[in-house]
Amino acid sequence: MQTNRFSILNSLLLASLAILWTATAAPINAEDKNSSCWELRDNDRVVLLGSTFIERENNYPMIEMSLRLAYPNLKFSIRNLGWSGDNVLGESRAYFGTVKQGYAHLLEYVKLNDPTLLIVSYGHNAAFAGEAGLATFLQKYDSLLNDLQAENRRIVVLGPTPAEAVFLTQQEADEVNRNRKLYSDAIQKLCTSKQVAYVEMLERMQHLKKQLHLEQLTTNGIHFNQLGYAVAGEAILDSLGKSLVENNQLLLTDSQFQSVSKPLLQGILKKNELFFYRFRPQNETYLRGFRKHEQGQNAKEIYEFDALVSEQENKLAPLTKSVRKAWWK
Repeated sequence: MQTNRFSILNSLLLASLAILWTATAAPINAEDKNSSCWELRDNDRVVLLGSTFIERENNYPMIEMSLRLAYPNLKFSIRNLGWSGDNVLGESRAYFGTVKQGYAHLLEYVKLNDPTLLIVSYGHNAAFAGEAGLATFLQKYDSLLNDLQAENRRIVVLGPTPAEAVFLTQQEADEVNRNRKLYSDAIQKLCTSKQVAYVEMLERMQHLKKQLHLEQLTTNGIHFNQLGYAVAGEAILDSLGKSLVENNQLLLTDSQFQSVSKPLLQGILKKNELFFYRFRPQNETYLRGFRKHEQGQNAKEIYEFDALVSEQENKLAPLTKSVRKAWWK
């Protein structure tokens, strides 16, 4: 009897271990939008890469606020390499050069910032082309993700976000969202095939807006306001198994919480401003472009921003802990 009991226990233990191994080793299910398939780690160097959605997070840094408040004990940095109107070819980054040079510029700045975690978001604009443009977009996105791969670097892809009926009619907004859903599903399948983490955004954000009874998330139906970025931040936290929702209210929209967290918000904005000047100096053409023969000697001043950005970022962890201590006493 004792032998049988041990045999049964051993069998149960082996079965449990097999289930655990299967759960951790199984590929990301393309249909499971709630699976936590990535993580934020201590000492991560996070880089945000994308077009308008990413660039405007500089001014509405609710995604960064969400991550810092959800992980107050982790030390990490965030750099924003967003560029309005950009695509997977880096076309907007070309200045007065070729598309090929724009793509090289994109890869150059990712390499310079040496991310351990790269969060990539493209497809919002491409989706306007509908099904006709999908195959070409996926091919170019696949190439970009290949070129972004590096040793000791994790990549997370954010899907397209939802449009609203503001300047668009409801019918037009629905059509935009149908195309974005088409692209979202296709990008997710691409990521699954490449074993790259994917965060579905469109349906998550629509669900949060309805669940939390929120008003307009965009300024014009396409570009998000601060509330929209707060919802985007919550959608990303959801993929990590975290949340800043209390009593069916998103904390970042609570006026009292906003008052408590204002120093942190201002600190992030200051850091973003300094890095923007480092990343995109206003006189780039004179410093490193085709007129660098006139003022190119001043390009060395660009690198002086590095210390200023780091100094400002070092202030954010204490500010985050102050918010946590003040609010969650």
